[in-house]
Amino acid sequence: MERVWTVVGVIVRWVAVIAVAFLGGWITGRIVGVSPIDVLITGVSNVDMRLLTPGDRRQQFAVFWDVWDLVEGNFYQPQAIDRQKMVYGAIRGMLATLNDPYTFFQEPQEAQQNRESMEGRFEGIGAYLRVENGQIIIDRPIPNSPAEQAGIQAGDIILAVDDQPLAELIAGLSDQEASARAVSLIRGPAGTIVRLTIRRPAEDRVFTVAITRAAIPLITVNSTLLPDRIAYIQITEFKATTTELLDQAIAELLPQQPRAIVLDLRNNSGGFLTTAQEVLGRFYDGVALYEEERSGVNKELRTITAPPNRRLYGIPMVVLVNGGSASAAEVVAGALRDVRPNTVLLGEKTFGKGSVQNIYTLRDGSSVRITIARWLTPSGEAINGIGITPEHVVPAANDPIYQVPCVPDRPNDTSCADAQLYWALKLLREGVPPPPPAPVETVTAP
Repeated sequence: MERVWTVVGVIVRWVAVIAVAFLGGWITGRIVGVSPIDVLITGVSNVDMRLLTPGDRRQQFAVFWDVWDLVEGNFYQPQAIDRQKMVYGAIRGMLATLNDPYTFFQEPQEAQQNRESMEGRFEGIGAYLRVENGQIIIDRPIPNSPAEQAGIQAGDIILAVDDQPLAELIAGLSDQEASARAVSLIRGPAGTIVRLTIRRPAEDRVFTVAITRAAIPLITVNSTLLPDRIAYIQITEFKATTTELLDQAIAELLPQQPRAIVLDLRNNSGGFLTTAQEVLGRFYDGVALYEEERSGVNKELRTITAPPNRRLYGIPMVVLVNGGSASAAEVVAGALRDVRPNTVLLGEKTFGKGSVQNIYTLRDGSSVRITIARWLTPSGEAINGIGITPEHVVPAANDPIYQVPCVPDRPNDTSCADAQLYWALKLLREGVPPPPPAPVETVTAP
């Protein structure tokens, strides 16, 4: 028995020594900002997450979890650490290493707004917003929307939403985050009411207006028949509802027997690739583009054929483009130029976005947009970072000599001048092409 107690006594003494040493290390660690106890606790608490890391990547992720544990165990700030913000920040940092501006992450609120926008309709007051100097400003109300009917004007500054001061809610946020926060407060189910406190600089007054929200369709297609039976069709984006709107426009135009078409894709930033294929199917049947996948294989994508009564095949066409024509708009412009007979491009060089993205909705409602391919025009031309130069280069100008009929997006203008539309109409009516642009003078230093 004595021997047993002696052994036990030795063990107890060693445990005491180890405890004192560890405590001393903890105290020293706290002085210099490193806490073994906290690191141990946080490491144990995160062990389940570590185990979820796939085995073949566990070694690479080990340093990530080391830093995570150090932050949770040591970082000082008065309020609790926002773990969700840390996770989202880590995702953004990971995607930033890919050096691709079109691969990015959106938090749930912004992702939901983007989904609604791409669907072509949303529920709210119907106004476009912009952020300037930390203020939320009405860029313009959508025609016939509740915002327009309530008297909201371009340039109005939104001070508060339902008596919540916006300045406090968006302080410290980026412009994109501030806009998303404001939109989330202003949007809501159709039939509900939102109160906006508005400052109107033009009248130097502040007032409050109650607006009943409604379902707002986003109009992405405008059309009319111009003199000499020239159909004018403007597509502003390629959303889920764009093909339906284009079909409605064609249904109105076809009985008027148009003899030529102006397709206006200026400042069209793109949208769904499938919608672009459907739009192309209204103008011809054939190859729409090639996708160059990560394996190096070129995959042929064709137009999505329209019903016979929704086709504008064979009619002479001029496609208007400029530096704001991007992505799906470039797919359409490049395909029409390469494949469709009697079709020319006129305007300025396009943006040059020749990549394809998939949008993945994540489990918490956030989303990630990832580049999955590069695309080529039907003739095999790669346009990424280059753009498409139209056959007829015409700089934008609104000099009075370029007077044209006022098209649907400018219905209230008393005088409409547009050099690019002017030359498109002259080319279709008279076969007269625009003069080549004047050469740019350069000065060489001696």
